[in-house]
Amino acid sequence: MFLIYYFSVGVIGSFTVDYVVDSVDSFGSFIWKTLDSYGASTWLISLVVNGIISGVGAVLGFVPQLIILFISISILETTGYMSRISLLLDKLFRKIGLSGKSLIPFIVGSGCSVPGILSSRILENENERKMTAVLTPFIPCSAKLPIIALFSGYFFPKNAGLISASLYFFAIIVIVISALIIKKFIFKGTISTYVFELPEYKLPSIKYIAKDVYEKVMEFIKRAGSIILISSVVIWFLLSFSFNFKYSNNIETSILAIIGNKISWIFEPILGVRSWGATVSAIQGLVAKEQVISSMAVINGLSSEIEEGSKIFLSSGIFGFFTKSSAYAFMVFNLFSAPCFAAIGAMRKELGSTKKMLLAVVFQTVIAWLLATTVYQIGSRIGSGTLNITNIIIITMLTIIIILILLPRPKRKKSRCSGCPYSKMCNKNDLHMF
Repeated sequence: MFLIYYFSVGVIGSFTVDYVVDSVDSFGSFIWKTLDSYGASTWLISLVVNGIISGVGAVLGFVPQLIILFISISILETTGYMSRISLLLDKLFRKIGLSGKSLIPFIVGSGCSVPGILSSRILENENERKMTAVLTPFIPCSAKLPIIALFSGYFFPKNAGLISASLYFFAIIVIVISALIIKKFIFKGTISTYVFELPEYKLPSIKYIAKDVYEKVMEFIKRAGSIILISSVVIWFLLSFSFNFKYSNNIETSILAIIGNKISWIFEPILGVRSWGATVSAIQGLVAKEQVISSMAVINGLSSEIEEGSKIFLSSGIFGFFTKSSAYAFMVFNLFSAPCFAAIGAMRKELGSTKKMLLAVVFQTVIAWLLATTVYQIGSRIGSGTLNITNIIIITMLTIIIILILLPRPKRKKSRCSGCPYSKMCNKNDLHMF
């Protein structure tokens, strides 16, 4: 998994993303000049270029990285290695209330949280199944990859692959701690036995991989072409009009800016400043995680303080406040906060009630806010250098490990043979009724 994120975000992905983003920017400029030459209204040109092209294009720019990610995961699945990982981790997962089979939804969730949550049905034990459904969204999915890739590639250009991989392993540690918390206070019960058929090792099928990757990429593009497009238009409208429905180029007087300023205090401990733009972008992650970057691109396109081009919108203007510490904290929040509406609906189906689903959403969001606040508060006090951000990651992980050690260990139940008068003569391989 380290190599997957290292290559998809760092080594190969960064070059392809720059090429696609440049193409989208050039296309947007061409459309602007073309529509302007035909006498189109300024607000209509802004809707097409700053609303639709900037919003959808900002997400589609990360398709090359997603292709590399999907190819890597598909290879793991087709070789038969995935099932063996679940067997090897069964003993470890059993200690935290999960099964080795839970790893399969986690890996599937790295593509999309919805099928990851639904694949938790392979677990026979009800508690294990519900815990897996709640924890699967913590895994970085393809919708979160644009956020990770953009921030790690811009703020940590020399260590983009390392930073992105650290978030994946950060997620594993948080899943372990969260599983212990859920097991102790919510889902209490026995652990099921591990019964799973291990397929033979085989060379990956190129035909299957190509079909699997194609379907996943097309699903992502369709989502960007529907949900992201509609959301981008809505965001453009809220940024272009005031409460009296007057069109204006000043986004600070827009509907979205006024609403964002009212709630921006929530993210101040994470960002270090009150930013309505980052606040509303993060909240829109509930619609679709890709919408976070799409929303920031639309806000960037409508902000008169920022130059054209989506590659530099983190360096100045409305998003220029980001430091390495706040950038990493922002990634942490979007990684662990409640997933998109589709994934929340899948959780509702697997948990069986709206109440449990709402509790899961609150649990995920609170965990995300606490972790992101901790990362920023520690990081901002250490410094903003590349070496210091590494220290931030290490200190955060050490803090989590210490908490894990201090958590009370679950008491083991006595075996059915305790108190049996024949226990000393009993052969563990014998079946008996005592």
